[in-house]
Amino acid sequence: MQRDHTYHIWPRDLDFIFAFRAIEDFALKRGMILDVNMRPEYDLHLNKYEAAHPDSFGEFLSVLKQSSGFDSFRVRLPFLNTKNSEKITFRVIYDSGNIYIGIYGSDDDTIIAAHDFIRKEWRLSNPPIHKREEGRPRNLQATIFLGKHFDAESETPSRVLRQFLELLRFDVQEADEYRATIIPDKVKKLIERQDIYVGLVTGKRDHAWLTAEAAFAHGKDRHVIMVIEEGSDFNPTIQGHDYEQIRFPSKLVEKSFIGLMQEFRSLGISGL
Repeated sequence: MQRDHTYHIWPRDLDFIFAFRAIEDFALKRGMILDVNMRPEYDLHLNKYEAAHPDSFGEFLSVLKQSSGFDSFRVRLPFLNTKNSEKITFRVIYDSGNIYIGIYGSDDDTIIAAHDFIRKEWRLSNPPIHKREEGRPRNLQATIFLGKHFDAESETPSRVLRQFLELLRFDVQEADEYRATIIPDKVKKLIERQDIYVGLVTGKRDHAWLTAEAAFAHGKDRHVIMVIEEGSDFNPTIQGHDYEQIRFPSKLVEKSFIGLMQEFRSLGISGL
């Protein structure tokens, strides 16, 4: 049986020497010793130019103690109880973004206990998992078509909104110019290619272009979100559609960002 956990939060002052000694103590208290016949592994990348590959657990701890820092490491620690042949193997991978703990063994209860022990001793945790709301679209990709007006009034809010979406790692596509006629095939293909349509509505004026884009996206089963400046006269129900709406005060599109984040979390978008 193997169980894996990945953690994204740990103490800034985590003492890895103490942490690995804690793993060793967990095994020793259960009558287990390091199984050198199963070839433990120790690999450290001290920086992008230098790596170390200790031959023993003691050497590994010594390198950790002597080094001023390291970029990453990969460690495999197999333990064995020679009396009853019980085995447990710890694989620990550290890099700048996460700590991975994989534990393999012959007793699942011991594996669960080991994970709980490491999580407590190392003080590891993760950001909360946001539950997807029932009745919302499922399995949406982080892809957005951003609809907007093509004029000076819309230039700044659309640029700020796009920057926010890209910081969230969305792939954002836009039309390259305004057309007063029907939606061009090129724009239709861009909308069809993205899972989400976000329409940015600013000012009191004719919003027929955005209404048409939103209706087309809705007709293609894309999730439609309208980000609407207060005071605009946009009416999304004119074609019988009641889209998700997030409103923001005049000239302050950034006030929509919390609402957008809440909407994205409720959708359970892949990768966010």
